[in-house]
Amino acid sequence: MSIYLDNSATTRPCDGAVEAMTKAMREDFYNPSALYAAAMGPEKMMKECREKILRSVHAPQGSRVVFLSGGTEADNLAILGQQKKCRDKRVLYSAGEHPAVKEACQAMEGAEALPIPYTREGLVDLAALEDMLDESVALLCIMQVNNETGAIQPLQQIGEMKMRRCPQAHFHVDGVQGYLRVPFDMKACHADSYALSGHKIHAPKGVGALVMGPGMQVHARQVGGGQENAIRSGTENTVGIAGLSAAIDAFPKAHAMQEVKMHLYEGIRQLIPTARVNGPAPDSPQAAPHILNISLPPVRSETMLHALEGKKIYVGIGSACSSHKQKVSAVLKAMHVDQPLAESALRFSFCPENTVDEMNIVLDAIKSQYALLSRFQRR
Repeated sequence: MSIYLDNSATTRPCDGAVEAMTKAMREDFYNPSALYAAAMGPEKMMKECREKILRSVHAPQGSRVVFLSGGTEADNLAILGQQKKCRDKRVLYSAGEHPAVKEACQAMEGAEALPIPYTREGLVDLAALEDMLDESVALLCIMQVNNETGAIQPLQQIGEMKMRRCPQAHFHVDGVQGYLRVPFDMKACHADSYALSGHKIHAPKGVGALVMGPGMQVHARQVGGGQENAIRSGTENTVGIAGLSAAIDAFPKAHAMQEVKMHLYEGIRQLIPTARVNGPAPDSPQAAPHILNISLPPVRSETMLHALEGKKIYVGIGSACSSHKQKVSAVLKAMHVDQPLAESALRFSFCPENTVDEMNIVLDAIKSQYALLSRFQRR
């Protein structure tokens, strides 16, 4: 039996999503742009999915949903699609943003892109942000939940601050790691756009969405047949959207991820007194229920990852999108985590299917592997 604890990287598609996708491929395969009656089925399904997404994020009246290939494209469209608005202005992004946001901000021609510092808990430094916000800011990008540490950013406070200091600025939220797992109210946060990805919530890879608030305008980055109100041309991925819609329906409103996380955390703390949490305290309101980032010095991250892999336990060591490109997490650097601790950090990320019994197996594996590996320190 394997135990999968890398759900922040991707999730297993749920049975409902697989069934909906199979039906979409076998029966409802029609192009939703076609004029005959059979094509109305996929078109209706897409409309219903849009409405589910709008309700789930408490989007303001008049908001729209654009279907895309995933979180990266959604973030890119929200940011780079406003290139003209941001020229000769400032663009702010939190220091721990996913590369899909950070690199898009840095690619804005004619704009000054600046990172907003993190606290040692991995939260946006609100005092620093207030000093940075003024009428020169055209775009503000803050993730809902940090994909490496699980820190829930204070979006409502940030939105209220933005409305006081620079109400004309666009506020974009990357919700890829928070959607459905952490409550979000687009109206309360004064957010203008919100990105989500299907494969983080047990839908398939290759589908995501951008929620665009009322009046939001973007310049299309993909042209052609004019689908998605000419914002994202190309025949819609109706199979993926069907899976996304089913996954939204299937995601449980009540789950035990916090209990599972805390059981693992308390067990590790008892086994390894030197273990250090990276991010907010796991039982605090600022900590997401599905992510635990913890350092186990002196054992290096990759060493422990592969040792657990040998026991068929799969964990992560940071953003899966950049794990092959860097040795130390940029997020942990932004939090000023000491390098030895950063080099020994593991990310455990949970889904509603994980259990306390599984965590007991994981703890047994950590105990045996740590006892073996901690004897060997790198010089």
